[in-house]
Amino acid sequence: MNKKLEEVTEMWLSRARKMGLPRAQDAYWTEVFPLVKKKFIQENRERIRPYDSLIITLGTSPQPIILTLETVKPKRVYFLYTSETEPHLSHIIKEVEFLRDHEIGYDRDRIDADNPLELYEKVGEKWLEWTKDSSCSCAVCNTGGKKSMVSAAAVAAYFLRIDLLYVDHSEYIEDLRIPRPGTEYLTVLPNPLVAMGDLRLKEAKSMFNAGNYEMTGRMLSEIEEELKSSYALPVKAIISVFSELVKGYSLWDRFHYIKAAEALKSAKRKIAQFDLPVDSNWLEKNLRALGQLALEQRGKSLFSVLRDKPVFGLRLGVDLLQNAVRKAKLGFLDDAVVRLYRCLELIAQLRLSQVPEVLGGPFNTDNFNWEKIDRDILRKFVDISAQIYKRKRWSLDPNRMPTDIGVMTSHMLLYSMDDPLWKNKTTADMANFHTVINKRNELMLVHGKKRANDEDVRFLMGYAEEFLKKIVGEFGMDWETVLEEHTFIVL
Repeated sequence: MNKKLEEVTEMWLSRARKMGLPRAQDAYWTEVFPLVKKKFIQENRERIRPYDSLIITLGTSPQPIILTLETVKPKRVYFLYTSETEPHLSHIIKEVEFLRDHEIGYDRDRIDADNPLELYEKVGEKWLEWTKDSSCSCAVCNTGGKKSMVSAAAVAAYFLRIDLLYVDHSEYIEDLRIPRPGTEYLTVLPNPLVAMGDLRLKEAKSMFNAGNYEMTGRMLSEIEEELKSSYALPVKAIISVFSELVKGYSLWDRFHYIKAAEALKSAKRKIAQFDLPVDSNWLEKNLRALGQLALEQRGKSLFSVLRDKPVFGLRLGVDLLQNAVRKAKLGFLDDAVVRLYRCLELIAQLRLSQVPEVLGGPFNTDNFNWEKIDRDILRKFVDISAQIYKRKRWSLDPNRMPTDIGVMTSHMLLYSMDDPLWKNKTTADMANFHTVINKRNELMLVHGKKRANDEDVRFLMGYAEEFLKKIVGEFGMDWETVLEEHTFIVL
C-alpha cells in the first residue's frame, strides 16, 4: 500500500506543481487522501491510547482533523471554530462517516480566535460536563486553528492535565508549503506542567504525610492564588478538594473531631469527580473512627461521657496513641510523651467510670468518692502506695484521701481492684510503670528541665498499646482494624 501511495503522491505532486495547488485539490481528496487515511489509521490506532471524548480546534486544513477523528473514533466530539474556519466543519462531517451518519453526537461553538479567555472557559465548561462521568477519558487536538487558538488550547489542556494530540509530519515540501502526503503521524505532546506540577504535588504530599498540615495548606493556597482569574475552574476545584483533606486532617490532629468529620465528608463527596490519587477505602475507615470520636457531647463532663459512651473513651485513647506516633515521627518527642501520658490517664479514667455499682462504681477521678471503695481494696491500695512511694502507709480514713486523683493513683486503684489490665502483674511491674510515668513529670514542658528521648516514648507507648489492645478485645473488636481506622491517610 505504501508503494502505491508513493506512486499516487508523486503523480499528484507533479500535477500540483504544473497546474497549481488549488486546482489539484479535487484530485488530492479523491486519489491521495483515501490512501493517506488508511496508512495513518493503521500506523497510529494501536499506538495511541483510546479516548472517548475529543475537543478539537478547527483551522483551514480539515485533513489532520479527519485523520485524528478516524483514528481515535471518540464517542463525543466538541468543535471550536471561528467564522473563518466554519465552512471546513461541513467538509469534516461529510468525510467522517460516524459523524455524517449521526452515529455519535457532537457539539460546536464559534469563538473569537483573539480571545484566549473565551477558549479557556469553553474548554473548561465542556471538561466539567464530560467528567461528571468518572470514566471519561478526554483529549484536546490543537492541530488546527490560528496560533492564538492553538496556544490557548494547549494551555487549557495542560491546566486540566488532559492529553494534547497533534498531527505532525516527518517530511515537508518547501515549494508547495505542504506536508508530504503519507508522512503524517499522530503524537501526544508532552505537558510541561505535569513535570513541574508533579514536583510541587510531590512536595505537598510529602509535607502532608509528614504531618505538616499548615505548610501543605499554605502551598495549596499559593497554587490557588496563581490560578486566580485564569478560568481554570476545574483545577481550582481539584485543589479545593485537596485543601479540604488537609483541613480535615489538620483539625483531627488538633482533636476537633466534629469539624474534621465535616471536612473529610465534604472531600469524599467530591473525590469521585476528579482524578485524585486518594484511597477512598482508607478515607472511609478514617471516617468510621471520626464517627465514634464525634460521640463526645459538648456541655457534659468527661466522666459522664466515658460512663455513658465507653466506646468514645476507647476511640479517644487510640487516637491519643496515634497522635503520639505522629509527633514522634516528626521528632517532637516531648509532645509524644505528653500525649502518651494523657492516653494512660484516660485509660484509667475509662476503666474506673465502668466499675459497676455493686463494687461502688462508677468512679469519677475528678471527684473521687473513697467511701464507696471496699475496705479490702482500700487496704491493698494503701499497701502498694507505700511500696511504690517508699513512705509510710496512708491512713485508711476516706476523708483524708485526695478527691482529685492522677495517673498513678488511678492505676494503683485498678491494680488493687484486680482489673484485667493489671491482673497477674506484680508490685515490681507497678514500680516500673511509676518510673516510666515519672518521665513525663521531669519534662521541661511540665515540671522539670529534661527532654524526652526515644526510650521514654517507647516505654510509654508499650504500656498504652498493651492496655488498649485488652480493652479493644473486651469490646469484641480487632486491634489492627481499629488501629488502621485511626491511621491518617497517605497521599
